[in-house]
Amino acid sequence: MQINRERFHSSAQCLPPPQTYPMIRGTIGRYLARPWFDALALRLIVKYLFPLTRVLQTAITSDGDASRLVDDLGLKHGLPDDCDRALTEVCIRHHVANSAFERWKIVMFGDGLSIAGRVFAERRRQETQQRLLEASLFFKEIRKEVAPVRWQLPTPKEFFGAFGDYLDDLEHFYRPPQKLPAVRSSHSIHGVYGREYWLRYDSEFGAENWVRCYEPLTGLNPSAPTIIFLQGLGVEQDCFQDREDPVCALTEAGFRVLRIQQPGHGFRKTPGFYAGEQIFSEGPMGLIKLYRQWISDISVLMNWVRQQRGGPVVLGGVSLGALTAQLYSSVAWNWHNDLKPDALLLIGTSGNVLDVFLKGCLTQALGIPKKLHELGWRESDYVKCLPFVQPTGHSVVPPEKVIFMLGQADKLTPYKGGLDLANRWRVPPENRFLRSGKGHFSLLIDLIRDPIVLRRLCEVTS
Repeated sequence: MQINRERFHSSAQCLPPPQTYPMIRGTIGRYLARPWFDALALRLIVKYLFPLTRVLQTAITSDGDASRLVDDLGLKHGLPDDCDRALTEVCIRHHVANSAFERWKIVMFGDGLSIAGRVFAERRRQETQQRLLEASLFFKEIRKEVAPVRWQLPTPKEFFGAFGDYLDDLEHFYRPPQKLPAVRSSHSIHGVYGREYWLRYDSEFGAENWVRCYEPLTGLNPSAPTIIFLQGLGVEQDCFQDREDPVCALTEAGFRVLRIQQPGHGFRKTPGFYAGEQIFSEGPMGLIKLYRQWISDISVLMNWVRQQRGGPVVLGGVSLGALTAQLYSSVAWNWHNDLKPDALLLIGTSGNVLDVFLKGCLTQALGIPKKLHELGWRESDYVKCLPFVQPTGHSVVPPEKVIFMLGQADKLTPYKGGLDLANRWRVPPENRFLRSGKGHFSLLIDLIRDPIVLRRLCEVTS
């Protein structure tokens, strides 16, 4: 069903339409969605994005103190003169963004303000947060001197000292909270993708959880499907001004769409760390901590969705989100039926997590395997870790309800691992979207250009 978006956005009491990707949808996009783009994107992430955002987050915690920033970053030289002005600007933007966020929480979860007031608070939150993130560009001169990650890698002894007792008791390690927390729902506003609102609830492992929700503007059908979608590592979609999103556009097909924030991202970042940095910095320990917290958080959200009634619940994800979704579906066998998904959507995933960690292009570019080897990690140690991170059995979701979208040139979550998992789970051919000549990042461009996998999801859940 197509919605007349112009009709809903003729009022100032609505969020503005998201920014579109005309270049991606046109002829140029056809040439962008190639492996060369993946190589470029990887270089930009490792050489530019990670160092710049690390400087920004460290600058925020330094509170304008230049000598503290130099010490925290481990710089061999002092800061350039213009960095003093940059530090002042960062302090101002951080204060403004934090004030806007606190005001937004009062407006969205409190009483009183009109829809127009909520829309203003939402736009103000997005704009101030984006301006803060853009302040990282002030530190381009020192980018090359900064390591992309603040390393806190564990030795094998430290890792197994923390998690070794759970090796034979993974059922106790991955589980829903014994007492499910109360879920608070915000007031709603109107946007292109429907009625928007937020959920917040306590996480069992700290850092309050946040979920952005979208429902059709024409109303949610009592039997409507819901998709809980998990983003990839380092993605902070909810902190930016809205962009065109094919997953959120599922509201036009009657879906409720829930975008859950990852631990260590968005509103859940630890001060001094950029989105996803702690997962890299702590290596295997960081990854397992994320899985444990995120799986617990998802189970609470899954229970909330079931309490709202409605149709089937899809658990979907891209990249790290897909790795988490597939692990969730393989550890939930003994859980209450309300906590089990009815369908899976896995985009850019792999069933061989050891390959992703040791041979994936991103971890290789960061030098993680080499650093861990220097700390004493050997293949036997990684093999012992596998039950924590890799599905060992089948999914609780029947094969005909599982959908894979894989890039055959993917070097970040290598294609063969994803195909092997699809074969092991006996996913039928019509649910396998194997894109020739697509890498990890170009696969996502392909999803925007032709969301055929989402059309298949509509068929599976109808």
